[in-house]
Amino acid sequence: MRMAGKVALITGAGRGIGRATALLFAREGADLALSSEVSEEIERVAGEVRALGRRALPVTADMLYEDQAEAMVRTVVKRMGRVDALVYSAGVAIHNVVSQLSAHDWDMNFGVNVRGLFLVVRALLPHFMERRAGTIVTLSSKLGKEPSAMRVAYTASKHAVVGFTKSLALELKPFGIRANVVCPGPVATELRARNYPDEDPATITPPEEVARVILFLSCEDSAAINGADLDVAWKGENILPTIPRA
Repeated sequence: MRMAGKVALITGAGRGIGRATALLFAREGADLALSSEVSEEIERVAGEVRALGRRALPVTADMLYEDQAEAMVRTVVKRMGRVDALVYSAGVAIHNVVSQLSAHDWDMNFGVNVRGLFLVVRALLPHFMERRAGTIVTLSSKLGKEPSAMRVAYTASKHAVVGFTKSLALELKPFGIRANVVCPGPVATELRARNYPDEDPATITPPEEVARVILFLSCEDSAAINGADLDVAWKGENILPTIPRA
């Protein structure tokens, strides 16, 4: 099992890619700290993890708030003993044309997708740096590397995730800590369905496929990969991973 003996912290674990990643990590031997702002969702996923024979610590936290993000990390490190892998899967996608986009919706995209990521990483880094070990996987999007009309706030926030993660990888390399970013195309999640209610989910990427890439970047199979942005597509879409030279 590729995560045997490891402890992983997964944000946004109550549904979609986060839930799929939690269940895959559990099958691969990891104990899990699971975060979501919706307590009912995260408790349900924690139960699914325990049913697979692994420890699960559900923590309710809203990534918009500095105190909650920092308290979540403190609780996880204290209760679980350590963290070996972080997966930041919390995210929102609020779309509109710029002329009708509210400042609130702009702030929500950046607040959860970017600011929350920064807060969680910053809180966890002293633990990682002391141990001189750890992996960080962030979730961007195909739109984190290309433009998109009518999705400006989301697209800009996901570009920021790519830039943050790649810069973080350079900063943390001397400490033996790796950071990589996954950039999926359309994924069959509840969030996607709310924005595209007429789309057939069978024609787009299942969240379990994205989870497999996250697992790869979180285990020793990818020990030589740092600062990469890996695209994930489905149904024969021609996307290849982009891995920077060392």
